[in-house]
Amino acid sequence: MSSGEVESQLRDVLARLERPLAHGGFLVSDVRVVDEGSWGRLDAVLEGTALTGKIQVHLNKKGQIRIVPQGNAAFSIARALEGGAFPVAAANAAPVRAVAAPQSATTATPAARSTATLVASSPLVASSPLRASTVRGVAGELVVDCSKYGKSLIGPTEWRGVVHMGVDGWREVFHSPVYARGHNNLGEFLAIIEGCQRIESGSCACDSLWSDSKTALSWFRTGIIKTTLDIDRAFDPQFLAAIRGAQRWLAAADRSAWMKRFSRWDVSQRGENPADFGRK
Repeated sequence: MSSGEVESQLRDVLARLERPLAHGGFLVSDVRVVDEGSWGRLDAVLEGTALTGKIQVHLNKKGQIRIVPQGNAAFSIARALEGGAFPVAAANAAPVRAVAAPQSATTATPAARSTATLVASSPLVASSPLRASTVRGVAGELVVDCSKYGKSLIGPTEWRGVVHMGVDGWREVFHSPVYARGHNNLGEFLAIIEGCQRIESGSCACDSLWSDSKTALSWFRTGIIKTTLDIDRAFDPQFLAAIRGAQRWLAAADRSAWMKRFSRWDVSQRGENPADFGRK
């Protein structure tokens, strides 16, 4: 392989790892490629909610790929990548045997590599099951919450809504994709909008809607998203489309009527939000 082909293959592998890493709570930060012609190594720094670490993507002269997690978060990184397309060296253990990379990775055209990059920035599959909640509720309450992975202002973001089903407790009734470049306050706002839309369509038969975000509730009440972020440029296209769709819906909605159904979930009074993702 030529020097350029080595780097392209390493970066293709990283693009395929970004999804499971995001699900594990890690964002890819600084990337460096060590290219030695017929073989090479890619080093990527990972930022998590509490730990940071690094992965090395090794490509040997036979075209075999091996992933090596490093740093304090090595074990968590290995867990996030477990069962994927490439072998991962166990944290603090001997590396596993490398296997040949899929043929498509070595022969991918520039167009295919571009597609792989786009896939990495598209909405990902929703990742977190609903945790059992002992928080008491009233039948017919819809509660929403949002989670953004990592410490950076913008990163993988998802939201969901749960309804109290009476004796059956809380049940998840909707769950967004994971957007690669989203924002927590905007995700909270989008969760409220989706809750309203589902009530409006009849797919959620709910009497009240709850959110623990003062900011998002304020944006809904005024009809204005007050943020210093450049909404048109800061986010991935899918998250931006969700924002624009929410703004169109809100512009035509009877906000005062909806606000009569809203309440702020006060954690100090009622306990943890039952829609919380548990990533604090």
